[in-house]
Amino acid sequence: MYSLTDKDWLEKCQPETLPVPPFDRYIHMLKSHVVKKRLKPGELGFDSYQPDLLTTAQRDENELRTLEVVRQYTNIPVPRLVYEGDGFNVFERIPGVTIFEGSEWDKIPLRQQEGIKLQVQSYIKELIKIPNETRQVRSLSKSGEIMHNQLPHRGPFRSTGDFLRSYEHEDVPFIHQINPSSLPVLSHMDWDLSNIVLHPNMDAVAGVIDWERAAFFPEGGRSIHHMCHQWRGWELLFDDIQFPLES
Repeated sequence: MYSLTDKDWLEKCQPETLPVPPFDRYIHMLKSHVVKKRLKPGELGFDSYQPDLLTTAQRDENELRTLEVVRQYTNIPVPRLVYEGDGFNVFERIPGVTIFEGSEWDKIPLRQQEGIKLQVQSYIKELIKIPNETRQVRSLSKSGEIMHNQLPHRGPFRSTGDFLRSYEHEDVPFIHQINPSSLPVLSHMDWDLSNIVLHPNMDAVAGVIDWERAAFFPEGGRSIHHMCHQWRGWELLFDDIQFPLES
């Protein structure tokens, strides 16, 4: 069905298909597909942003491996890879809308906001059940490095205890609140609303995108979420979720 070449796909990527300025990648929104294309060495992102070119290929690899696992073990709606090109990937586009501004979120009735939160919480609970045979704190890339802006030590780490010891002298209070007995479970690691596709009437989740920073992480990445959340009420996303502990 998708017999197009690299050249065919890239010819579809025009300025009008690029709704968001590039930082690490150009993200082109086609009618039925999304093209995620890495910036090349020497290219700068929006407003002279310096892209992290050392990890973009690793993050692409991590995303593809994570999507395979998520589809295998859960019912979470995620995009399908339809083409892997030279420096870019093409995914099926999940129809719907995403929220980029707090003012947009605030316009959604509280009852709908609560429904969206409960749906995402159910996804977090599904991810918890995915087997982590190694019990390591790591990404799903071959290197196992965790590629997140809030985490200067990338690992991989043999256990939650090893991970916490690497941050003993770092001023990151949410990391220090992690239970050392917590088992690393799969986490999206970026539950920003811009990564959640909502149905057009904004009453439910249609899909979850951008899994490039996903990792097996203690407490499902709750500490990272508390450092990064931006939306009113969204800081409560991890409330009442029970995470597995070492026996």
